[in-house]
Amino acid sequence: MELTEKDYAMWLFNVESIGNASMDKLLCSGLSCKDVYQLSSKELSKVLSHKQVENIERSRHSWDFENEKNKLLSKGIRFVSRIDEDFPEKLKNIPNAPFAIYVKGKLPDPNIPSVAVIGARMCSDYGRFMARQFGRDLAIAGIQVISGMARGVDGIAQGAAVAAGGASFGVLGCGVDICYPPENKEIYDALSLNGGLISEFPPGMEPVAKFFPMRNRIISALADAIVVVEARRKSGTTITVDTALEQGREVFAVPGRASDRLSDGCNYLISQGAGVAISAADVLDRLWSMRGRYEEPDLEQANRSDEEQPGTFCQYQEEEMDVLPKEIPIEQEILEIVDIIPVSSSFILEELYKKGKEISVPRLLTVLMELTYSGKIAQNGAYYRKIA
Repeated sequence: MELTEKDYAMWLFNVESIGNASMDKLLCSGLSCKDVYQLSSKELSKVLSHKQVENIERSRHSWDFENEKNKLLSKGIRFVSRIDEDFPEKLKNIPNAPFAIYVKGKLPDPNIPSVAVIGARMCSDYGRFMARQFGRDLAIAGIQVISGMARGVDGIAQGAAVAAGGASFGVLGCGVDICYPPENKEIYDALSLNGGLISEFPPGMEPVAKFFPMRNRIISALADAIVVVEARRKSGTTITVDTALEQGREVFAVPGRASDRLSDGCNYLISQGAGVAISAADVLDRLWSMRGRYEEPDLEQANRSDEEQPGTFCQYQEEEMDVLPKEIPIEQEILEIVDIIPVSSSFILEELYKKGKEISVPRLLTVLMELTYSGKIAQNGAYYRKIA
């Protein structure tokens, strides 16, 4: 087979101990990946260590170009390096920028805003509820949702985004042909069809603890803004926030009760100047102010009715500004009042009065009973809460 620069790039990317910094040294000196493959050990030793030169020599004899290319094709995986036109621009100038990534599915559309929704793996009911809300509402607004497909907030937000008809992209701490965690298999399959799976680790690479902090810089880099739903003060989520700030990304946090340890990280971020995200609208307002950096999204709507298709980013804003408000059913008003923290019927009645809604106590109790039977809220004695 006739080898291309892309073939040589994949070979170099897989040479043991040749990291991003070493590849930058080689390629920024004017060499191509093919040149590196053909260069003598003496020339290579001017730039690389003795061990690295030995690894290149060994790899020249062991690497099977055709076999490696066919392995990717058989799994529906693409190798995308900085020499490719579709390599994400957002990844090129970050600290420790990856030389290449593996992709199963698609890459995020650079002309459509992206938001990373991240948070605790062992999240609370509140965290699950808010993750679903943000994932769903951002997707309906036409925003691409980025995350790590991890347990908890990440996977919940991405599952909600895909269920709402949006696109979501998972950045993995293992090969893109491996579903981790295994219980997120349904989300993994959905992302490969309605978005993409991305990793800088080669196919077949099992997840290792040290890989996850590394992948976090790619999550934040691919996003225009980061929303932290729930996090402890010191956690993997805060690593992503640190890299996001280093990359100049917008950071939002969902506030929580001061007594909840899972909200410590979010409340601290807010105290340090992060944006407060009570709903997706808070993030959309900021993205809308950045709209000059995006072209009009061109989202395919063939074979789907307008009612089934989520709006584009721009359509969401137009609807928000131009559509006249409609009378909201009392059931919907109650669902907006009831949260996952239990509240009493008297509290609900008082909140309805504040909204100008007149309802008798018997009628309120009847509606609450109907909402409970339909599974939209849960009752605990005299208190009601939304089901997360």
